[in-house]
Amino acid sequence: MALERPKSLRELALEHLRNSIIDGSLKMGQVLSERKISEELGVSKSPVREALAQLRDEGLVSIEPQKGARVFSLSEPEVTQICDFRQAIETAAFELALSRDPEGLANEMQRVVTEMERERRRGNEKGYLSLDTTFHQLIFEHAGNDYLTASYTRYIGKIAALRTHLAKLPQHTELSFDEHAKIAIAVREGDMAKIKSLLTAHIDRTRQAYKSAAIVLEGAAAP
Repeated sequence: MALERPKSLRELALEHLRNSIIDGSLKMGQVLSERKISEELGVSKSPVREALAQLRDEGLVSIEPQKGARVFSLSEPEVTQICDFRQAIETAAFELALSRDPEGLANEMQRVVTEMERERRRGNEKGYLSLDTTFHQLIFEHAGNDYLTASYTRYIGKIAALRTHLAKLPQHTELSFDEHAKIAIAVREGDMAKIKSLLTAHIDRTRQAYKSAAIVLEGAAAP
């Protein structure tokens, strides 16, 4: 039995910061102090700096000379690009997954939808959102293409962070759950045309919700 390698200070700092951005503990546009973070985690600035550089590559943090680091902010052009990216890559992954492991994908998606319903009823927003991310990851796990998976994984943190902010919008979670349940049924039926239609509607609604959330956040930030 192989022993699990202990996480490095960089990995610990990265995990802490990424999770804090995804769950909303660190707000969009919030300034990040290397000194403060290093003191909170009890580590030197070096692993914190390395973690911030990684988060910059993932799109979760922006770093400017003389200004330092801050959590990413929503912008309408970026919303459009993210949704275009998701539409293209998730459709491609779905086609591969249905051709290679349709039963495995259907079973796993139904399992996750059942868990999403349980967490939704409990009012466990964080648990529900984590399962939302898992649902979409399943497409890539069953597609069996490392390049598609790597492309999606690069931005999965940012997509998850945006979900957290959208969850604050009225009825968003209820609509989201209904869409996931319908997609899972279409996967069980092996109906790729229906999956494409549902996925398009799901992401298009998300696109509009992102824009609404951006307007709300910008208004809240106004002096």
